[in-house]
Amino acid sequence: MLALTQQQAADRLNVQPSSLSNWEREARAISIDLASIDDALKGEGVLESLLWAARTPEGLEPGHVWTKVFPGESCPVWAWIRGTTPTIFLEAEWGVARIDTMLEPGPNGFFITVGASVPDSPVVVHLSEPGWADFGRGELPDEIPGAQILPAVSIFSASSADGRFMEYFRSHMQAELADGDDGVLESVKRFATDRSRRQPVVEPQKSWPVSEHGLDPVDRQRFATLRQARDLSRTELAKRVSAATGSPVSRDTVRRFEIDLGQPHDPLLPVALDHVLGADGRLAALELKAGRGPASIGMPPFWRGPIWLAFEAPDDTTAVLHRNRWKRELPLSGSMLVSTHWFEPDVPLRIDVPDGVSWQVGVGQRPAAEPIDQNWEPISVEEAQDAASKTQAAISTAAEREQGSEG
Repeated sequence: MLALTQQQAADRLNVQPSSLSNWEREARAISIDLASIDDALKGEGVLESLLWAARTPEGLEPGHVWTKVFPGESCPVWAWIRGTTPTIFLEAEWGVARIDTMLEPGPNGFFITVGASVPDSPVVVHLSEPGWADFGRGELPDEIPGAQILPAVSIFSASSADGRFMEYFRSHMQAELADGDDGVLESVKRFATDRSRRQPVVEPQKSWPVSEHGLDPVDRQRFATLRQARDLSRTELAKRVSAATGSPVSRDTVRRFEIDLGQPHDPLLPVALDHVLGADGRLAALELKAGRGPASIGMPPFWRGPIWLAFEAPDDTTAVLHRNRWKRELPLSGSMLVSTHWFEPDVPLRIDVPDGVSWQVGVGQRPAAEPIDQNWEPISVEEAQDAASKTQAAISTAAEREQGSEG
């Protein structure tokens, strides 16, 4: 981020240059908090995110699907893609936008940048070959050794979603562009009229296993492996879990969990550890509630990530899911397992189904779940107008930032 010598960087971090050299060569684990390093080197959060993500391949197995929800205010964001093959095809859906491109990752992978985020809108990345995708905030340096950097706005198109909100958004944006917004790139104008439909890389399946008590078997060694890859001690991890959940968690609780000494007192502990370690539901899937007929289900207060819903219903039945100001109609038929993302922990999920429909709801990633992140609709015209305006503003800002960087 800064043009500093190793001595100057060491002085800012209050460590010996030899220690900094050992960290840079990965000859020794970093012994101070990543946030402190980022602050000292004026990384504005980017350095901390990059350091956190750098060793993801050491802590998580490669996969086809990776997800992220960016909360808070709109800001520049990025995705860091790394693969296990020389080339990899990427498809990504993010709200009303879509990206598909063939990548040739360098030795340090491939970065896709977006000049402005759409807050609380799930990003879902599909990789044709197993790989890794990490996500972060802030503006990347102009160059990262051994990695390509590609602005997303130059290759994005309209989402594969085809709900009423997408139709409203397209017409709204076309009307705005017709007024002559010269600051928006030509790609944004193409985006407003693109109605292409593509199939996802991974075909969803309808079969689904349900484990006893709704808790998938947990490989506790995977938690320990990811913690070590993140350069977190058990003490530091316990502090972060305590802060995230609002309940005290001790170092010994983490130790006992990792070495498989009995069931944790708090059944949500595996999910909390998954969340704090940035595993996005890959290490633990937990059933929260099961029932029949209409219901309202609360989410863990810290959870921002994937949730799953399993249904047993007669053919030609419809469920309506409500998430604060958004709703989703879901045709049901027999046994179904679906997944979406939750980003408002203080808001309950409301399920409107006939009395004869049984369901289960949980957090984490379940195998073979059909994604339903697309085609949620605002509950009113006013909400649609607000959502369309915020989304359009983010797309226009991203385009203008790219145009400015090229100039």
